[in-house]
Formats: sequence, structure tokens, C-alpha cells
Amino acid sequence: MKILITGNAGYIGPSVLRRLRQSYPQATLIGLDKGFFAHCLTNADILPECRADIQYFSDVRRFRPETLMGVDAVVHLAAISNDPMGNTFEKVTFDINFLASVELAKQAKIAGVKTFIFASSCSMYGQADDTPRKETSALNPLTAYAKSKVRTEVELQKLADKNFKVTCLRFATACGMSDRLRLDLVVNDFVACAVTSGNITILSDGTPWRPLIHVKDMARAFDWAIGFDAPGGSVSVRYTAQWLRTLEMLVLALLWGLALWITRRPAQSD
Repeated sequence: MKILITGNAGYIGPSVLRRLRQSYPQATLIGLDKGFFAHCLTNADILPECRADIQYFSDVRRFRPETLMGVDAVVHLAAISNDPMGNTFEKVTFDINFLASVELAKQAKIAGVKTFIFASSCSMYGQADDTPRKETSALNPLTAYAKSKVRTEVELQKLADKNFKVTCLRFATACGMSDRLRLDLVVNDFVACAVTSGNITILSDGTPWRPLIHVKDMARAFDWAIGFDAPGGSVSVRYTAQWLRTLEMLVLALLWGLALWITRRPAQSD
């Protein structure tokens, strides 16, 4: 088996590579990443890309079609996944997150790839009430990032057929340790602030719900989607949901003697 993982040198990619190497020890794992964050290592024992058999450093907008030769499954992580960046650079976000994703899927289908797994997002549901969301719930994307995910899902489903299974995993907000750690994500940010300053500041009144998932559980979801012998589709994936204020208290319970500041600003939408 050959598996191509795009965006493997980011925050989530190292966990995905580690999981797939364990689940498919004989598989050929191929990484494709621009390498923009390749130097941002966090106490990694080895370079995470060492777990790949082949590593291409390339912009996903300009990948070589021969990269897909003999590939059985594509795990597509590559994207601009930061809302401030997405809103500031909307065209680039559109080009990478939407146009390049659809083109990759088209080329994958032409090359005979059987399974295409897209890292989508729960942010496409937008600001909502406290009731859980499911795959058939109404979508209300509010950011350039969320809108790109919605448009990509629509086009990917048009490509899906019995010979080309497309699975869109709508992930909750990621958290947890990685060989390339991100500190702009809510739980990671709380822990970093607690450790470095002894203070945690909530940029709301603390009542909004936030769906969460650990990067290791995201890797498990990709593993499941590769081996899932059924038609694809969109799947909402989260491990838990907590009030932001509850998250603060959990962090404080682990790191004693820290201060909690609540700004009481209105809840911010995703």
C-alpha cells in the first residue's frame, strides 16, 4: 500500500505519520509539504519526516502529478488553517484550501487512487446554539477558512464514485502535544500562558462551547477512514466539548496557584 500525506510537516502531520507507520508497517508513506514550518520542532527525538519513506518538499498548488503514481490513499492535510491569516490573505487561502485541494483530488482520481480523505472542519457550522451538530446540520461558515472547507467538500463529493471514495472529516479544534506544536489553539494557548506567565485570559465571558479533539485522535480518525470499507461522506469528528471557562479550570487544576482573568467580552464566533 502507498499512502500520500500532504501537509505532513505541520502540527497534525507528525501524529498522522506516527499512527500510520504503526498501523501499516509495510506501507510506503509519502509526505508532501512546502516545509514552511519544518524548522519549528518541539523536543522531537527525530525529524518527524524520517517516518516517511519518501518526502517531497513542494507547494500543493504545484505538485507533480507523478507524485500520485501507484498511490492507494491520500490524506489531505495541507491548508492555511489560521483564521487571522485566512482573513488577511483570502485569495491565497482560496487558492490553497479550495482550488488546490480540488485539483489534487481530480489528479488523484485520474491516477487511480481509491481513497481520498480530506481534513475538513467543524468551523463550517459557524456560531450556533448549545445543541450538538451532525453531518446533516445547516452550515454557516463565517471565515475564509470555513468557507474554503465548505466549497471543497461540495466539489469533492461530485468526484466521488464507487472507484473513488471521498471522506471528509470535520474535525473539532485540535489540541495536544506535537513534534511541531501550535500555540494559537485554545487549549494549547491556555497551557502556554499558564506555564509562562501564571495567568490565563479568556477573550469572552467563558460560556461558549468549544468542540475539541486531540491530535492523536485525529490521527486515529485518518487511520479509520483509510481502512473503512464503506462509501465515503462527511463525518463530524470530536472527542469532547467544554465551556471555555471549564477548560480554564481544568488547566488551573493541573497547574496550581495561577490567576484566571475573564474579559467578559461577547462570545467570539468561529
